[in-house]
Amino acid sequence: MKRILALSTLIILIVGCVSTNKSLWDKHKASVDPFVSKWLEAPTKTEGEALPVLVVSSAPLADFTFLKKVGHNRYTGHLTKSQIQLLINDERVVRISSGRQKLH
Repeated sequence: MKRILALSTLIILIVGCVSTNKSLWDKHKASVDPFVSKWLEAPTKTEGEALPVLVVSSAPLADFTFLKKVGHNRYTGHLTKSQIQLLINDERVVRISSGRQKLH
């Protein structure tokens, strides 16, 4: 009886002590609209080719001068591929979407 009680207490302690925090290896990944993803993968015709995008963030993005603030943590702008890649790697960016959508 003592062994069963000790074993059940040990199991409860082990299950209760399991970490629920994210692993340090988990990297932030912004949600990118499929149209924007396809545009990033396509070869560029010109060096300055830009795509109009809407960026939603979890914190202010005042350090990105190429974005125009349109609401609380919402930004817009015509961005090049390198600028979009810079935003994808930023931890504050939650979503990047485009107004250009092809209807099926």
